[in-house]
Amino acid sequence: TPDAGRRNGKTTMTSRASLGKTSVYVDRLRRAFLLQVHPDRFRSRSDTVRKEQATLVQALSDRMAEHDFLAYTASSSKLFFRETNKSTAYGNYPFSIEKKDGTISKLSLSLRNSSPHQILERMAASIKFPPPPPPPLASLPYNKQGEFSPKAHQNGSIRNDVDQFIWSWGSYHGNQQHRVRSSMDRDVVHFLKNLDFDHIKQRKLDRINVTAAVLVARRAYQFSAIDGTGLGWSSASLAICISRLTDLHEEHQSKLRKSYYPFRLVLSSDEFQRKVDLYGGVIRLNPAATMLQWLGTLLTVTDESVRMLKKNQTTLKQNQIILENSLGLRAVKGHTCEPHEYHRCIEKLARESQHSTSSGKGKSLLAVSKKASIIIESEQACRRGKLRKDGCFQVGAGMDLLMIRKTLGNFAVRSKEYIQTELEKQAICEEVVNRIMYELGVQRVNRVSSLVTSDQMMECLSMLLDKDEAEKEVLRQYLAGQSIGIAGHGHLCHLGDDGSIIIPTNCS
Repeated sequence: TPDAGRRNGKTTMTSRASLGKTSVYVDRLRRAFLLQVHPDRFRSRSDTVRKEQATLVQALSDRMAEHDFLAYTASSSKLFFRETNKSTAYGNYPFSIEKKDGTISKLSLSLRNSSPHQILERMAASIKFPPPPPPPLASLPYNKQGEFSPKAHQNGSIRNDVDQFIWSWGSYHGNQQHRVRSSMDRDVVHFLKNLDFDHIKQRKLDRINVTAAVLVARRAYQFSAIDGTGLGWSSASLAICISRLTDLHEEHQSKLRKSYYPFRLVLSSDEFQRKVDLYGGVIRLNPAATMLQWLGTLLTVTDESVRMLKKNQTTLKQNQIILENSLGLRAVKGHTCEPHEYHRCIEKLARESQHSTSSGKGKSLLAVSKKASIIIESEQACRRGKLRKDGCFQVGAGMDLLMIRKTLGNFAVRSKEYIQTELEKQAICEEVVNRIMYELGVQRVNRVSSLVTSDQMMECLSMLLDKDEAEKEVLRQYLAGQSIGIAGHGHLCHLGDDGSIIIPTNCS
């Protein structure tokens, strides 16, 4: 039975996961709802509007502090939906929500004789938030020995418990067919039919806005680039964060440098890396920090910092040229290799290359493809050389020139075969992409991640081309003029941040 795990005072893993998800959802919905209706958001409105907002916030806080609401999100053996005596004291509360165009939408929230699940559904619908998870099943009364006890509750509450258990079970399974979200599906046609294309326009506008915000910030600070992709934020949220950076420059322009070139700005929440990296040329700002904390980081950049960075970059380019002439391949920094470690590795290999060239031992390998490259990872991540699937050579920063030459000699032939095969697949894939763009009227087709292989991409696009004419006509109606992104296995059809339609390689 659903409550078999609770009889001996224990909770099953399923119920624990459900309670955890419910608790997280309630916290997120409450935070999002309060951000929309808080009185401070309506300072420019009339006193009547602010009073309505304050009354709603106070009533909602009192209601969510009652026993049934706390039991809804916490582990409890009592029913989650039994109304308390205080619930009748609440009523229907009008409130306002500000739209994107600045106008106000009048709504109301009823807290009278409503279960926690019903209140959450109304809150989510008012701010267009995802609906709450299914309510947990009510538990039947058991005694300490784990046996069903009619005397566990008095005043005839057993009948209410049984009715509540049956109601919650039937309500949950009866509504499951209506809880299927179109965005969580691998069926492309089904997803497109349920997709709101106004969201595509909005996301394209958000991408234009963040691009404009980045351009303004770059011109103000003279950064070589601004990177916020590592945060995983939407374009709308990232535009707000970068706008704060522009406001900081307008307010403290006299204290800041006129130009931060050649530094580039990276928005990152990683507090373990250096905020100002003189080897990688990176200034890291935490988006969760205050503007004064940002100012403190930017003020640490001096003329000496810029001079040292330019010197390090010049030395790195000279050493890279020496190493490339010696090995015949281009060296690239890997993801696990820190900038200062990469600089020291290139400098060490360049000295060894000059020594081997002067002694007549340095010769480039003719069998190695010129399209390959040497990926230098950290010493801890790579202790011996190996060949990657794309035909590139992966070596560690602690390896010397002799070990790297040995790695190139061992995998040179296989690397050339891998690269040649990949070039042939890319040519075929390009033909399939052109055919998709012609038959379905798609504007662009690209890979969402470099992890998506050419085989996976051809498998996905071939599936779209193999559909019959009727299905192709439906796809043409929805996909004409749109962009398609191909994602890897395990993903679902969804809308990308740039407004492109993301399709997994194992779609149907």
